[in-house]
Amino acid sequence: MSVYLTAIIKSTPGNAEQLKAILKTLVSGSKSEAACLQYDLHQAQEDPTVFIFHEEWASQEDLDLHNVTPHLKKFVEESAAILDGKPIMHITKRVS
Repeated sequence: MSVYLTAIIKSTPGNAEQLKAILKTLVSGSKSEAACLQYDLHQAQEDPTVFIFHEEWASQEDLDLHNVTPHLKKFVEESAAILDGKPIMHITKRVS
């Protein structure tokens, strides 16, 4: 059964473009995972420091495996100094 995840990530002021570049690398690595069914990155129009991921994974086990991949670990290391707070994560279910 698919697992849906929405993640909201915010950069510190002046670092949106740097964070966007890091996130694009994360997207590339994540989309290469066989269990990744969707991995879309959006940037808020009203606040360009806010980035939103919409993800779909084949299973919870696959999402758990994604969370320990080298590309996710690299994101955590590279973005730590420019994040405004911790990412907000929501596991969701499709309603319609």
